[in-house]
Amino acid sequence: MKVLITGGAGFIGQHIKDKLLEAQCEVEIYDICDKRSVFNFHGLKKAVEYNDRIIHLVGFPDANKAQKEPMQSFYLNIRALQYILETCRIYGNKRIVFPSSATVYGVTTCTPINETHQINLSSIYSWHKHICEEMIEAYHYNYGIDYVILRLFNVYGKGNKGVINTFIEKAKKGETIKVFGADQTRDFVYASDVADAFYASSIYKGAVNRIINIGSGEGTSIKEILEWIQEIYPCKVTYEPSSLIEYDSIADISLAKALLDFWIKMPKRSIKKVIRSEMA
Repeated sequence: MKVLITGGAGFIGQHIKDKLLEAQCEVEIYDICDKRSVFNFHGLKKAVEYNDRIIHLVGFPDANKAQKEPMQSFYLNIRALQYILETCRIYGNKRIVFPSSATVYGVTTCTPINETHQINLSSIYSWHKHICEEMIEAYHYNYGIDYVILRLFNVYGKGNKGVINTFIEKAKKGETIKVFGADQTRDFVYASDVADAFYASSIYKGAVNRIINIGSGEGTSIKEILEWIQEIYPCKVTYEPSSLIEYDSIADISLAKALLDFWIKMPKRSIKKVIRSEMA
């Protein structure tokens, strides 16, 4: 299988590349920083024509940054996807695998969250991700482009800049960690498990033209993570009530299990292992 990964130089992209190479796929990497850019339409057309699958990762991965820089978020999330979709329309017979986000569910009142849960958009990032989902579906219904959309929950791992790594860096520096809404639970899923889901989405027919949650299926509170960090670095933590609505976000991964054979064993043990590795 020949696979084009756009944004392949990023955090998740590196994990997906390693997984695909391990599976003996032929991998081509495009990003946004050189001549092999998704915005180089001529070069991109050649790359899409040659490859069987397109894993499109170019985008703004940080919701907070997207909120501060909406134009840049639009450029990287929406405009970049339009280039990919248009090249796929020209050549046809391709499958796009796209990372959406659990942020499209917004503030949730019950867990676990399945794919039929009401969409509740609130941030620029969630709006842009949902627009991307609808763009992909529009190209499918109008031009027959196949897709798999993966709604990712909280991806973590070495090299990521998410909440776990932020806490670790502060603890290492001896800084006080101020936390809001520490009892809220989030679904943390390890990057190599996410890479497995992308690979499975590229090969399994049952996943085609579906939206699928990718998480661990288990909630972990922010307070738990801090307690695990404090076992290694006895840093100072202050807990404050959040000024925002507090809620839990845990994925129902039944569809991922059924369509992608996606299973995660003991997700909290994996988080602890990564914390120990990062803080060594």
